[in-house]
Amino acid sequence: MKSVLLDLIRATEAAAISASHFIGSGDKKAADAEATKSMRERLNAIDFSARVVIGEGKKDQSDGLFDGELVGANRETVPPEFDLAIDPIDGTRPTVQSGPEAMSVIALGTVGSMWFTEEYYMNKLAFGPALVGAGLSLSMDLGDLCTCAARQLGKPLNRLMVCMLDRPRHAKFAATLRKMGVRIRLIQDCDISGAIATCSEESGVDLLYGAGGAPESVITACAIRCLGGGFKAQVVDAECNPKGGVMDATELATGPCAFAATGITTGSLLKGVRFTRQGPVTHSVVMRSASGTTRWITTRHGNR
Repeated sequence: MKSVLLDLIRATEAAAISASHFIGSGDKKAADAEATKSMRERLNAIDFSARVVIGEGKKDQSDGLFDGELVGANRETVPPEFDLAIDPIDGTRPTVQSGPEAMSVIALGTVGSMWFTEEYYMNKLAFGPALVGAGLSLSMDLGDLCTCAARQLGKPLNRLMVCMLDRPRHAKFAATLRKMGVRIRLIQDCDISGAIATCSEESGVDLLYGAGGAPESVITACAIRCLGGGFKAQVVDAECNPKGGVMDATELATGPCAFAATGITTGSLLKGVRFTRQGPVTHSVVMRSASGTTRWITTRHGNR
C-alpha cells in the first residue's frame, strides 16, 4: 500500500489542476468531466490493479469514474489488488462558484474492505482523538452528545464548536445548539474536510454532525482512521430519519487504509491550486492508518 501513495497524490493533483480551470465558471458538468478524465488517466498509469468501490454514482449524474470500474496499468491482466473510494471534485459547486474547501480525494483500502451503498444520505458524527473513548454515538440526543463532549474536553458548552452543512434539514439541530449556547460552523459543501477538521486543534472544530452524502462517508472514515479520530454514520432519508443501524469507521473501511487529497480552492485543510509563470502549484496531504503518518506536500509543476 505504501508504494502507491505518491502515485495517488499524482492522481489527485492532476484532477485538482484540471478542476481549477473551471473555478468561477458556473459549469459543473464540464469541471467534473475534466477532473474525472485527468484522474482516470493518472490512475491508469499506476503499476497496480484496483477497483473503484465508491465512485461517481447515480446521485452525481457525472461522467464517471463509476462504481465497479477497474483502474491501473495492470487492470486487464491482474485481479484487483486494492479498493478505491474516489471523488475527483469533492465540492463541485464551490469550485464553479469560487467557494472554499473544494478538494480532489482518493481513499485506498485492501480488496473487500470498503462498504458500499446506493443510498444517498447518511447522518454523520465525527470527532477528534481527544473524544475517542468518550462514548459518543449517533443514538444519543444531540444535547446530551454536546454535553458529554464538552465535559470530556474540559470546556464549557459556549466554547464547543459543531460543524454542519447549511441545509434546511439541519434547522432543528441548529436550533437545539443555539438554545444550548453551542457555537456552530455552517459549511455550504465538503463535509469530508469538515470531519477532518475535528482532528485538528487549530481548526477549532470539535464535532461534525448532520446528514451528508453516503458515498463520502467511506472516504471520511478512511481519513479519520488515519488521524486517530472517531466517526459514526447511519443511513437516513432526506429528512434525517434513520433507515439502518449506526456504523463505525472500522465497519465502513476495514483493515489498513490510506487517504490522499489535493486542494482545488483554498479551505481549512488545504490551499487551492495557484498558477505561476513556472506552472501550477498544488497543496496535498497523504496519510496512512497503519503508521498514523501524515505528509503535507507542496508541488511545483512544470508547464510541460
